[in-house]
Amino acid sequence: MAAPRRVLVVGGGIGGTAAAAALAQHGMDVLLIEKQPHFNAPGVGLGQPANSLRVLDALGVLPEVLDTGFQYDRMRYFDRNRSLIVEHKFQLGGPDVPAVCALSRAELHAILLDAAHKAGVGTRLGTTATAMEQRGDRVHVVFNDGSSDDFELVVGFDGIRSTTRTFAFGEIFEPVYSGYGAWRIQVPRPPEVDAMEFYQGLGSKTGAMPLNHDVMYLFHIRPEEPGVWFPKEDNVRNLRERLEGFGDHIGRTRDSLTDDSEIVYSPLEPNIVPPPWHNGRIVLGGDAAHTFPPHLTEGAGMALEDGYILAQEVAQDRPVEESLQEYVRRRYARCAFVYTFSLQMLYAEQMVKTPAQLEAARRELRANGSARIAASDRILNAPVLNHQGVLL
Repeated sequence: MAAPRRVLVVGGGIGGTAAAAALAQHGMDVLLIEKQPHFNAPGVGLGQPANSLRVLDALGVLPEVLDTGFQYDRMRYFDRNRSLIVEHKFQLGGPDVPAVCALSRAELHAILLDAAHKAGVGTRLGTTATAMEQRGDRVHVVFNDGSSDDFELVVGFDGIRSTTRTFAFGEIFEPVYSGYGAWRIQVPRPPEVDAMEFYQGLGSKTGAMPLNHDVMYLFHIRPEEPGVWFPKEDNVRNLRERLEGFGDHIGRTRDSLTDDSEIVYSPLEPNIVPPPWHNGRIVLGGDAAHTFPPHLTEGAGMALEDGYILAQEVAQDRPVEESLQEYVRRRYARCAFVYTFSLQMLYAEQMVKTPAQLEAARRELRANGSARIAASDRILNAPVLNHQGVLL
């Protein structure tokens, strides 16, 4: 049984672009479609832990990523006035890759898109699939311009509200709002912010991550009403209000916000689709299959792993159905771990609402915070093996 020759990848974000590049590097004829009329990737910044960097290395783009981003090897927990609670040195990376390299989403996307083009991936912008019909060993796809085509495999990396997921499974696995939202912005980096930083507030948490020597990514997570919509012109006032009570450089950043500040708000909607992630010749990856709180900075990492491992499996000389089953076997438990771990981190920090609870959280973090993250490090840094013992 040969690998599929013609593959459609739906969704041109980080995961979809990486999947398209990996599939094309295995010799498949790949078409990548993106519903937006351009590839201006939304979002702010992305920390790329060692497991992500290993995929980027396998795709041939690691040197560009390391040259573009900011490398660091630790994270620090502070209170809202930046008094240190605990520092953790990551048990990630090794002689092959550093622990973490962070860069802007737009920069990472541009690097991956270039790799996809070099591998021969075709792209169509402003394009969506309006229908998918399984026809034996083909999927017949109708596009929004009225054209249609047949593919031996359709790969859905089209985000948390995936239409590919709906075609495969219906609407049963739609995401559910967690009750919390995230505010994000790029701002100038103070010299002292040379690693991931978390600041525990009362009823909220703020964090910072350096993206290069000049810029950092600032985020703020707190409860928000379900379905709330924030007019863009109110974002500066809203973020200033939410950062009240935070001192040090967070307070200085709050006070420096202007009407030109590019602030992004999004609700947190954690979700994981139970196995299988495929129906016939339609398969899911990235946010279409799983969405996590950002606490382990593994959203892009798990999507990158999905895309590369999917390509590795479907390139095998066996029935496509078996390859898709093996892909899900390799991916589900790992993604479920990230989902559970990061969701518990979200709930724990958001339960801190009084000075007494903050003091209790401070004691617990000092005693156990580093050991807890170290356990996650060891799991995520372990080589990802397939049934033949092959890395990644």
